[in-house]
Amino acid sequence: MIRHVPALVLALTLALCWAVPARAEALDDAISAYAAGNHAAALAVIEPAARRGAARAQAILGDAYDTGRGKPQSARLAREWLEKAAGQGSAQARFDLGLMLLEGRENVAPDPARARALFEAAMRQGYAAAFDARGRMMLEGSAGPADPVGAAALLTTALELGHAPAGIALARIYLDGEGVAPDAARARRYLGRAAQLGDGAALRRLGAMHEAGQGGPGDLAAAFVLYQEAVNLGDVPAAVELARFMQAHDGYWRDPPLAYAYCLWAAAQAADDARVEAHAETCRALGAEMTQDQRKEGRRLLQQF
Repeated sequence: MIRHVPALVLALTLALCWAVPARAEALDDAISAYAAGNHAAALAVIEPAARRGAARAQAILGDAYDTGRGKPQSARLAREWLEKAAGQGSAQARFDLGLMLLEGRENVAPDPARARALFEAAMRQGYAAAFDARGRMMLEGSAGPADPVGAAALLTTALELGHAPAGIALARIYLDGEGVAPDAARARRYLGRAAQLGDGAALRRLGAMHEAGQGGPGDLAAAFVLYQEAVNLGDVPAAVELARFMQAHDGYWRDPPLAYAYCLWAAAQAADDARVEAHAETCRALGAEMTQDQRKEGRRLLQQF
């Protein structure tokens, strides 16, 4: 005997089937919007999803409370939401909670041992930044003895997984010889890999190595291009290095007014007072080598940035 499904039940079932993917798609869009900086609008979707138990949304909400992006900063609420998401297996939440416990927050005491466990759990899920964080802990001897060689291995894995900051850390290890034999050529290769991933700081540091002929042959043209690319990616210190470079070396790049404009831009964009003053001091030194007309032209060019 064929049983007929009541029309109302069938309609509700179909509605639910369509609602689940639509809701997931809306959450995906909101997470992308949050990453793009549209925090308040994104959280209007993310917070209800977090309260419904979505681990991804809980991790983002925890980040919002931790950083103050779209929410008043609250270490207590940040930890509460990150704990919920980490308990559901979110690698991002495990990593973020690990950082919170490694660094400590107001009313949240540092707990390096728990941070280590959280990073290692995220590593087992292939979370690249967790390899970086655990490697840095090993380098510093946090929650265990210092192990520079082991740290380098984890940082290499992070870099291979696409985490560019690990390449910068590796370059520093091999440039300074932190528990390993100094190897500038190897440091340069690591920076090259991080630069390929689009990291502005890596491009800037690689430019400095090409400029100085460190770890390989000097190449001023390559250094110029690398500094420019770093600036294009928003790396503020690179603008200062580019300005200095354009004044220090003869070549097609020499342009005192434009160099001055880059330097002034960096001073205006610096994140804290100490950096503002440091960049401003560089600008004053560059300006002292220019004519009044060149400085005036530099200020005019700055308005076009």
